Amino acid sequence: MVDAEKRQAATARLRQLAAAGTLTSRHVRLAAAGCGVSERTVWRWIGPQAPPADGRSRPGYRLSGADRAAFAFYRGNATAVHRARRAVVEGIGPPAGTALPDFLVQGWAGARPVSVHTLRRAFADQLPAAERALWREGENARRAAQVYLTRPPSVRNQVWEMDHKQLPILVLPPRGGAVSPWMTTVLDEGTRALVGWSIALNAHSGTVLTAIRMGLVQDAERGPFGAVPALVRVDRGLEFASRAVSEALNALGVDVHRLPAYTPHRKGKVERFHRTLEQMLLSTLPGFTGGPRDAAGRLHGPLDDRAAACAAAQTADVRPMGIDALVGRIRDWVTWYNTAHQHSALDGRSPAQAWEDDPAPVARIDPARLRHLLLAGVERTVGKDGVRWEGMSYTAPELQGRGGERVQIRFMPHDNRSIEVYVRGEHLCTAHPQAHLTPEQVEAIRAAERAETKRLRAAQRRSARRSRTELAPMTGAAPAAESRLRPAVDADELARRRCDRALAAKSSTSLLGLVDPTIHPVVQESENP
Repeated sequence: MVDAEKRQAATARLRQLAAAGTLTSRHVRLAAAGCGVSERTVWRWIGPQAPPADGRSRPGYRLSGADRAAFAFYRGNATAVHRARRAVVEGIGPPAGTALPDFLVQGWAGARPVSVHTLRRAFADQLPAAERALWREGENARRAAQVYLTRPPSVRNQVWEMDHKQLPILVLPPRGGAVSPWMTTVLDEGTRALVGWSIALNAHSGTVLTAIRMGLVQDAERGPFGAVPALVRVDRGLEFASRAVSEALNALGVDVHRLPAYTPHRKGKVERFHRTLEQMLLSTLPGFTGGPRDAAGRLHGPLDDRAAACAAAQTADVRPMGIDALVGRIRDWVTWYNTAHQHSALDGRSPAQAWEDDPAPVARIDPARLRHLLLAGVERTVGKDGVRWEGMSYTAPELQGRGGERVQIRFMPHDNRSIEVYVRGEHLCTAHPQAHLTPEQVEAIRAAERAETKRLRAAQRRSARRSRTELAPMTGAAPAAESRLRPAVDADELARRRCDRALAAKSSTSLLGLVDPTIHPVVQESENP
């Protein structure tokens, strides 16, 4: 196809030469070579019947309002539009046995006939691609043909983008049939780092809060991330609009920007991350529901995502992976993505490298101040091995002496390194799994046990003294302030004891400290029974 501007320039120049009487076949030959057409075509351009120099080979057909309305009425079918238009113009009756609406009959009254090819070319040339896609396929197709603005680059941890995604993969929960879990993601716009995430069977405000906390807290095992952002972009999901989420972010001075409905492109980075996760990881795992299917719609492979198969997945011979196994796979992949993935938008750097290279300051916060963002768990009873949770025993020095008590726990999903223990709404301690205690933690627990034992024994002695003080007056003995409970001793026994003490005092061996206490016991009890 000849470029219109090049054609206009060549035609104008050749006509100037023709008007001056200097036009030769060489000029036409050069123009034809420059425009990529034949010489005959160039002579036709500048001949007596030559088209205007604006580049159109013929005046062309201009769409009318009725044509555009018919294009929408017939869902983008240009052939159906031509059939209906021809029926009105030529008066040959209803097309294809269907009656025409009055607005089309009135709109085409007196119109000139055109061929179907001319009408198709007019729709292709005069209607934008987005409008044609809208009438043919709908709103999503129109958006795919739109041109959007891009945001300027931001510094690290300045803006977060948050979103939910139902993962296209089947997993087995602890109870029930196979399901597709939901993932809540927190992505840093400036460095493309996944700073927070959580996976649950159903998305709710608790998973949002825990994902936010992961993004706020710095953890050496996850990388250098972890700081308070200035702005968070979320969609219109009810989980993000909950009062708990808004209050938690507002309390930290974070502005929450709720985007208009059905505008995923305005948080396109997190949307692109979900596609990357699906393409790189989920598509390689068993149970991926976005793979090829047979003619009946069944997934290619050993797993089936139809309702009956999902309900019977727990007892099937071939079962999907457990949700804990999926969490482990995603955890490892996220670590690789944040620390090793070479991102094209970051000039080949990983998100961790981009974070480290960015000199912008970040605001840290003490993790102890963010316990309210943890996911609340059920109540548990403190047993002999501590608090049982997710198949592990958690213990801490503060749990000494609390066996049998009911406590509440809070935790981070997919992070079994610690849990937070509460008693009647008050924070008690941070408990760690016994199988992974460090020597320092073991010594702290043993020291707490010794201190608790010593404290209780001292309390027993104090209680015994108070009991004797209260009991002695009831026996009619010495005053309460001087009373002590002693075994009853008769007069002969007292006389024998005095004799033994006298003999022990006179013994020469006592001067050397060699008195055998088993033979000459030194009695120091009070004479008062």
